[in-house]
Amino acid sequence: MASPYDSPPASPRLDYINNNPSYPSGGEIKLIGAGPGDPDLLTMAAYKAITSWAQIVLADKLVSKEILALVRCKLFIANKDKGCQASGQQELFEHATQSLKQGLRVVRLKQGDPFIFGRGGEEYLFFKRLGYEPTILPGLSSSIAGPLLAGIPLTHRGVASQFLVCTGTGKLDTIPETPLYVENRTTVFLMSLHRLEALVEDLKKAGYPEDLPVAVVERASAKDQRTVRAKVGTVVRVLHEASYRPPGILVVGWACDALRDNSNDNIFQEVAEVNGDLHAQRQQIEGLVESLSK
Repeated sequence: MASPYDSPPASPRLDYINNNPSYPSGGEIKLIGAGPGDPDLLTMAAYKAITSWAQIVLADKLVSKEILALVRCKLFIANKDKGCQASGQQELFEHATQSLKQGLRVVRLKQGDPFIFGRGGEEYLFFKRLGYEPTILPGLSSSIAGPLLAGIPLTHRGVASQFLVCTGTGKLDTIPETPLYVENRTTVFLMSLHRLEALVEDLKKAGYPEDLPVAVVERASAKDQRTVRAKVGTVVRVLHEASYRPPGILVVGWACDALRDNSNDNIFQEVAEVNGDLHAQRQQIEGLVESLSK
């Protein structure tokens, strides 16, 4: 079978699609996000599709064994280890195409949310061009769930009013541009810890203070989840001493400390001031009403 991908590996070749016209014969495909790993964090739609709807499940290696244990039909796991991404993606496309032409119900299962740095869009277009438009079932992305599972809110009143999700590894292993520092923003980096030292240098050049809190959340939602906390200026050393355990995400920003002891004194003070103003206003209104009723 001709190679159904182009560089990057998940992109199908247009000549492959044009020279291999599809003849849909009742097959269906669902493109599903598996969430960060804990089966309890699957959506109900994803759970039903995996356990009772699917006739074949095509999964990435990053999908947790606990979620894969739910599969009750034929299961194919793509080997996308470093150096095998291209061949693993090719095998996956071949299995999916053959299954769809046989009229089977296919689940394409991807870690996290397929469309947040998961190449979900590329796979969606591949199957659509073959004549099988996938049903999309979103998943809980580790970029959002991971920080919260570690006690880090991405937004927090008075601390962070926005958040940004970035990748540390671009197309063909290029290095993406580092976003400039914004004080009231929390930034989450996926696929970045293998080049942490270089990323930290880029952060410093982009204006990130060396005392800015950061957290590395490893294996979010797994039983052995761990959070390593540090500062921009110390995270390389701290993570090396802690012996990093992939996969993990890097969270950068003042919100990393928002829920920790003594970090909310200014917030509580602000709330107290607002409540005090409201109390004073209520007393004024009650006094006015009383005077008018006399």
